[in-house]
Amino acid sequence: MKRAAAILLFLSAGASSLLIARTSEALPADGDQPIQSIQPASPSQARSSASDAFTSRTAALQKIDGFVPLFWDGEKARLWMQVRLGEEMIYQTSLAAGVGSNPLGLDRGSLGSTRLVRFERIGARVLMFVSNTRFRATSEDANERRAVEDSFARAVLWSFPVDSSNANGVLVDATDFFLSDRREVIETLREAKQGSFSVDRDRSAIYLARTKAFPRNSEVETILTLTTNDKPGGLLRGVTSTPSIVTVREHHSLVALPEPGYQTRRADPRVNFFGVDFYDYATPFTGPLERSFIARHRLQKKDPSAAVSEPVTPIIYYVDNGVPEPIRSALVEGASWWGSAFEAAGFRNAFMVKVLPDGADPMDIRYNMINWVHRSSRGWSYGAAVIDPRTGEIIKGNVLLGSLRIRQDVMIARGLVPQFEESGDAALSQLDPKTSPSLMALARIRQLAAHETGHTLGLDHNMAASADNRASVMDYPAPLVKIVDGKLDLSDAYAVGIGSYDKFAIRYGYSQFASGDEEKGLSRIVSEAPLFIKDADSRPVSGAHPLGSVWDSPGDPVATLRHEIEVRKIALSQFGLRNLPAKTPLSSLEEMLVPLYLHHRYQLEAAAKSIGGLDYRYSVKEAAGVAPLPVRKIVAPERQREAIAAVSSTLEPKFLEIPQRILDLLPPRAYGYEEGTAERFDQRTTPAFDPVSAAMSSATITLDALLDRRRAARMVQFHAESASNPSFHEVVDGLIAMMTRPETGMRAVINRASCRLLSAHLMDLGNDAEADPQVRAEASEELRRLSARLAGDVTDVSERAHRHAVREEIERFLARPEVPRSRARPVEVPPGPPIG
Repeated sequence: MKRAAAILLFLSAGASSLLIARTSEALPADGDQPIQSIQPASPSQARSSASDAFTSRTAALQKIDGFVPLFWDGEKARLWMQVRLGEEMIYQTSLAAGVGSNPLGLDRGSLGSTRLVRFERIGARVLMFVSNTRFRATSEDANERRAVEDSFARAVLWSFPVDSSNANGVLVDATDFFLSDRREVIETLREAKQGSFSVDRDRSAIYLARTKAFPRNSEVETILTLTTNDKPGGLLRGVTSTPSIVTVREHHSLVALPEPGYQTRRADPRVNFFGVDFYDYATPFTGPLERSFIARHRLQKKDPSAAVSEPVTPIIYYVDNGVPEPIRSALVEGASWWGSAFEAAGFRNAFMVKVLPDGADPMDIRYNMINWVHRSSRGWSYGAAVIDPRTGEIIKGNVLLGSLRIRQDVMIARGLVPQFEESGDAALSQLDPKTSPSLMALARIRQLAAHETGHTLGLDHNMAASADNRASVMDYPAPLVKIVDGKLDLSDAYAVGIGSYDKFAIRYGYSQFASGDEEKGLSRIVSEAPLFIKDADSRPVSGAHPLGSVWDSPGDPVATLRHEIEVRKIALSQFGLRNLPAKTPLSSLEEMLVPLYLHHRYQLEAAAKSIGGLDYRYSVKEAAGVAPLPVRKIVAPERQREAIAAVSSTLEPKFLEIPQRILDLLPPRAYGYEEGTAERFDQRTTPAFDPVSAAMSSATITLDALLDRRRAARMVQFHAESASNPSFHEVVDGLIAMMTRPETGMRAVINRASCRLLSAHLMDLGNDAEADPQVRAEASEELRRLSARLAGDVTDVSERAHRHAVREEIERFLARPEVPRSRARPVEVPPGPPIG
């Protein structure tokens, strides 16, 4: 998952009639019942009101009583709100019904930021202030707190005219507020160049069927219609019935602050918890100003003295009842894996997963949800949470699972194993786990459910876990394909259960300690910390840690790259009609070929991180001593050269060549299938399939890894630290030797294209203003070496033309490197992540 920033909310909602209000709602048995969902104020309540004006205004209105009382004027279609002045609460918006375009991100259930707000009356108006929680003073001195609050800007989110009041609060007309675009859909569409939209009030309304209140939260939902006179962009045209009219449902939640009793817990850089970060101006000036609390659910033992105890209140997650079987059961099973981690932290039956009962509202802030979201194209899934911005306490965990991810896994598996399951309704128990795409995809969706749920428990990614024997579900895993007796085996493609690191992390975040023992207990737990490498150090191809990578398989990264190369070889050797469903156009084979041909791409990036690699830990100096040394260690020279050889082998023409047998099966796109999917190679031979551009897609991935400017700079400097470390020149010299080697036939064509690609990469590096100056100098020198290797006459006309063209372009670059070069457009690499 790519996780969303903390304080996001992903929910879902069904549809019901606009103006027919429900008087009751089926809720999970362990939840509170709504407070008399909607009923008119009684005469006795009116007589006891302290304000005649308030009584006069509300007497004929339907009351939705709860945390923030609401009053509905059905005749005028207006919603009134009774607010208590000075009381802080949490306010947030979400999309109950979204747009359906993955690039836009306006998904069903997606949210804006959580805000801490309070209402203040100034004369005839009530202002809705948003607190600035990034800057504060955790002091008992009110003056000290006020000094910080007045130093940093707050925001007034809305201004309400006062209508009337009584002893319980001030009555304001909130219709305009709720019918404004608080979720900022308009801004999102504008920034995505989809058009300049505005709210059409005549086609917008309060959605009363989903407007209700409970003791500690009030929920308001609206139908919001956005219109434009512009020509809408392609993303909208692809998903809407009328692109110039976009109707969504926005949801507003007003939530009471959590009750007292929650204990904050400090963050530690050796553990992958995210949370709330802020500047505390009440800290001593000799200490750090920045403070961080981890995000976690409130969890307490019934018996604090017991090593393992039942919780006072368990954490319960609900799976969207709109998920079809067998996916629904897989989601319940995968998310439930976290129960064993809480057992390790001292809690029995503390984490449970159920299917949301019919009639329950997934938008209700009290329910942790695992939502199933449909889009027009595959995209990321998300795990996020509604978090108290003061403390880090998780109020609601929310998972947003993209429904097309599982279909991507099916396609990957079908490309690997030439045994298409003709019967879509075959019982799962009858399928062979070694060859079944369905079973592999369900194994992945279990793991994905656990991964995204982990985010909602407070955990960030640990991208070193895959290589470390699948130590955490919080990594991005690739399907592990075994080779058994020369055949590919999918039975262990994805891990089952959470890993050892996950149990360690939950112990740190959720273990309960005796009074006064927490700091000592946390230090003891964190001293056992397994390897953790953060997302920011792992996702870029320039990453340095040899075990920090995404979409890699377990085990030694370099050895596993060799294994994946062999898997690719076996799969390509048997790729053909048996991979394709019956009655499917043969041109659809290309969609399966792309992830198969590039099967090695992520493991290649993982192996490349040993080149100019650095082994390190996020170490901390303890109060009683210093961090264990060394905390920084350059990857051994022999290991770096092993990685160079393995990665460079993917540029060999025999590796890049697609077998003629496969090319003969790939006709131009069939009628009605012209657009296909994102899994397509760039083409310069349209309508014919272009095997050279496909080869250059793969070669680009390799050269991007080998010639990355940060990796090159590390190689230059690490070689200076010790001459035994491979130099940048050593890497490029090997590539030049490979790409100036004589070849014949299609392999010669591919090698020439690779040589031109190498030349272009070196020019880009030599002219990169952000690259280390020595790297730029060495890149230019390598171009001179390449030009020299291409000197001399040859008899082959195509080879002679190639050599002259490359040398002339190098000469032009070296003479005036700042002048833009007019060279062929680079081949676009097909999109990869999320791979499944």
